[in-house]
Amino acid sequence: MMTDIIYILVILFATTLGALAGIGGGVLFKPVFDAFGEYSAAQVSVISSSAVFAMSLVSVIISYKQIKNQSQNLKTLLTLAAGAAFGGWLGELLFSRLTGGDSQIRIIQNIILLILIIFVIIYMKNENKKSLNKSGIPTGAVTGVALGCVSAFLGIGGGPINVAVITLVFGLDIKATVIASLMTILFAQGTKLLAVAVKSPSAFNIKLLPFVIAAGVCGALIGRMLNKKAGNKTVNNCFIAVQFMIIVLCVFNIIKYALN
Repeated sequence: MMTDIIYILVILFATTLGALAGIGGGVLFKPVFDAFGEYSAAQVSVISSSAVFAMSLVSVIISYKQIKNQSQNLKTLLTLAAGAAFGGWLGELLFSRLTGGDSQIRIIQNIILLILIIFVIIYMKNENKKSLNKSGIPTGAVTGVALGCVSAFLGIGGGPINVAVITLVFGLDIKATVIASLMTILFAQGTKLLAVAVKSPSAFNIKLLPFVIAAGVCGALIGRMLNKKAGNKTVNNCFIAVQFMIIVLCVFNIIKYALN
């Protein structure tokens, strides 16, 4: 019971940060769930995807006016979302094909996540970072597929990776990037959960799941409220701080499951 309360509080905290900085939240609490080891890798993936889907859905609804005002970026947002929808299905397909024990799967996921987060920090901390300033449907679709696939495969939402890649490819400011990231998360995790529901509906038989979804919704409401009040610098600082927390968790999990 106490562990479940800790899980819910971690999800609330993580999804609040996710809605604030466009990082999904799953990228933070997925390694926390791995560290406790109470749920299997497949269950953690469903829990994480459900929470970040709820968070991103509420966040996108709340941000409707902001999205409408992004008319110059609307084509990019829509093509990213469409690409992410296909990528989410593809990522779940790849995850279902993983062979090996539960510990091995967790090690693979944490190593990939660790490498990606290191790249994110190096890029986002670079004050002179350059962007490709690309636009257009093909670029948006390909980027969305790649981001959706990675986030669904890792079961994390993919927010930090989304933010770094969207900034690199499209050169959007941080708040526009947060909206783009949330839309990518929404569609990627939506198709992933749909694929799981069709293939293995019993995967959703987790008592904690309703509380996880409720925490994701609450996190979205709090995070979007904070995002409206915070400046770009504050959002960016929160984003970077979370990445260092994730690195510590990933290293801990890799060592823990390698020694099992």
